[in-house]
Amino acid sequence: MLGIIIETYNLPQGMAKETEEKILPSIIKQTTFRTIKGVAGIIYTDDDQVPVWFKTKDSELIPTVYTAWRAPFILSIVLTHPHVIEVLEGGADLMLPGSVPPFDDRIEKGSIVGIADTKNPYLIKAVGRSNHKLSNFKKTVGTSGVAIDIYHSHGDMLFRLIKKKIKAPEEPDLEIKLKEKETEEEEEEEEVNEPGDKGQKFDKEEKEEKGKEELSQPDNSEKRDVQDKLVEEVTILSIDDVDHFFKRSLFQTLTQQDLQFPLPASIFMNHIIDNLATDIPAVQIKKTSWKKSAKYLKAMEKEGFLKLKGKGDDITVVSSVTKDNNEQLKHFVPYRVKKSKPQNTKSSRDENNSNGLVLEKLYKPTSPIRQIFNDLDMVFAQFYDPAEVKDILNKYIAKHNLVNEKNKKTILLDDVLFNVTPGSEKVIGRDQILSPFLKKFSEFHRITKAGEEERSPPVRGTVPQVQIITETKIGRKVITRTSNFEPFGVEADDFSNELKVKCSGSTTIGQNTQNPKLMEVTVQGPHGKIVIDLLIKKYGLNPNWIKFDDKSKPKKKRS
Repeated sequence: MLGIIIETYNLPQGMAKETEEKILPSIIKQTTFRTIKGVAGIIYTDDDQVPVWFKTKDSELIPTVYTAWRAPFILSIVLTHPHVIEVLEGGADLMLPGSVPPFDDRIEKGSIVGIADTKNPYLIKAVGRSNHKLSNFKKTVGTSGVAIDIYHSHGDMLFRLIKKKIKAPEEPDLEIKLKEKETEEEEEEEEVNEPGDKGQKFDKEEKEEKGKEELSQPDNSEKRDVQDKLVEEVTILSIDDVDHFFKRSLFQTLTQQDLQFPLPASIFMNHIIDNLATDIPAVQIKKTSWKKSAKYLKAMEKEGFLKLKGKGDDITVVSSVTKDNNEQLKHFVPYRVKKSKPQNTKSSRDENNSNGLVLEKLYKPTSPIRQIFNDLDMVFAQFYDPAEVKDILNKYIAKHNLVNEKNKKTILLDDVLFNVTPGSEKVIGRDQILSPFLKKFSEFHRITKAGEEERSPPVRGTVPQVQIITETKIGRKVITRTSNFEPFGVEADDFSNELKVKCSGSTTIGQNTQNPKLMEVTVQGPHGKIVIDLLIKKYGLNPNWIKFDDKSKPKKKRS
């Protein structure tokens, strides 16, 4: 199997055992799978049941994200923006406009590739198949179509098969170690030298060692050169690349923001900086071909995007083109810009334990409101938080002048919003429209540890609740059962051991009787309060995420 992998992915022969183990562990187990779409194949796992490779009936062996973390050198990497990774983890394919050039020349149509973001260019988050020879695309602005068909991503069902929690490496190891070769000359030297020739043997050994060092240096430097070149390709952007980021930011600003002209150049440039698609330090105005904001704005005026007034650095942006009168803006695909929220505003993270877990509520639009997103030129296949959903609705109302002039607390429903809201009235209170609008979104949630940068993909549905039940079994034996704790990162073994100590009683781990897919930890005794306290203080759960039912106490009879 290792030989097939080496041949398929054009890896070097004679790799060290350590490197081979990263690619394919010595102990491999396999199991078959079948998707809901009828695709069948094989999953290969290591001794800890961690999926390392998989294949379908008609495909080659494909590494999992976990294997790509251990051995990122297996795959060519395609970069995308950090926010796009969330979309891919939600089940989408990588589109051409969402991919970031330059591309690896080795990527052909049909190549298996890894997907990483520009912040962590070697940390692969998804694996898929390329639909193009990507090196043909020098720029992706204005393009359309799917770049990579995603087969597997961090956080999907394949990844969730892993029972233990595996953290992504901070710095993936790109080095391919090779076996150390002993030459025939060394063996002959040991046989020929007599005891009386010790001084001569020492001289020869010293020369040979020096020779070996000199011979090995080019290989090591060559390896370092390759790694340095890869780093430079990602972190050291060319002037054209930085220019490209600033031009895309102009398109994003002109299409996604409601600007009120005239604007001083400094304020307009603040919008440009805020709308940059990346926060890489190298992307700044002085690293562009224009060097200064004034020259950049004048260049954009020459290209017909802006109209300026003033001289030298003291200029004002008087007006700009729009999507209606410019082809480039018309075909521009907007991207999502991460904006920091003011500290005094409420967000989807209100229901959180500041020292423990963080809950983030997210919403994904469904087909009945696609027309609204098309009308606003906003990304449809994207997750939005509640504040962003409200902003989308307000933008649509403002664009179509739907505020009732006779009573500004009400909205005049057009055909699109009329189909979204229940009832037959054409006028609705402004405070009544958000709730039915939200129902046209699929609700998701994401739970992460406070301060943890790595975020798992959103999970469909509302936040679950840990179920704690204290009940009396046959023979007046009282037990406390706890289930549905795994979505909060609580591992059954660790939780069971903690309860054993806290409750000074025996514990067992088994399947939940109502839902066999859930694990259940049972401890002897009425320990509901201790379990709740442990979940809140040690594991960081919010009390609202816990449901306790004490069935051990007899119910009061009605008088």
